[in-house]
Amino acid sequence: MKLSIVVIAFNEVKTIKEAIDNVRSFNIEKEIIVIDNCSTDGTAEIIGQLGYDDIEFVLQKKNHGVGRSYELGFEMSRGEYVFIQHSDLEYDYTAALIMLELAERTGLDAVFGSRFQELLKTTTRWSLFKERPANLASFISTYLVNIWYGYKFTDIIGAELYKTSVIQKIPISTYNTGFKFEQVSRMCKKSLEIGEINIEYKPRANASDKKIKSYNIINALWTMVRVRFFE
Repeated sequence: MKLSIVVIAFNEVKTIKEAIDNVRSFNIEKEIIVIDNCSTDGTAEIIGQLGYDDIEFVLQKKNHGVGRSYELGFEMSRGEYVFIQHSDLEYDYTAALIMLELAERTGLDAVFGSRFQELLKTTTRWSLFKERPANLASFISTYLVNIWYGYKFTDIIGAELYKTSVIQKIPISTYNTGFKFEQVSRMCKKSLEIGEINIEYKPRANASDKKIKSYNIINALWTMVRVRFFE
């Protein structure tokens, strides 16, 4: 199978159906795995009522953190590559096919979708930070990864596609908001071949709806330091 698509869901009742329908439209050999992290707003009920026979639906009875949703998705994936589809619709889902093509053509272990790659050609990180302070976590974490491991990323927490056999070997020990930073740090510490493309990004109009808050940068940075210096 070519591609596994893992749809991560937590309290996205307004967008979950569209998120699933988007990836179902891909004209490619694929499987779709939807993982609900114990939503409380009716998201799980909507998924259960869709009646789609081409998706696997996992309903977690307890909120274990986003890291556990990823872990389940990776464990269940049978495709050669796995793409993570976030159900908030902030990232352009069609980037998955571009990322897949790049990974196949160049033999990459992973491809990151950057929200800033093109923007940084015409503006500065300071301007993007003033426009949206929530960007700070991405700028700091991306800078540290580049300095510590020798990469040249512009955004390490955007869209993501992985070679399944590779990502299944990256251990997960953090399920909370530090998860993504732990995962990327461990990948980079292994010197994996990782590419980056620009993606279209439409942040939520209401910043208060974001699951990740600015203060989560503290946990993220500690996680990165732990992986870099203590593992």
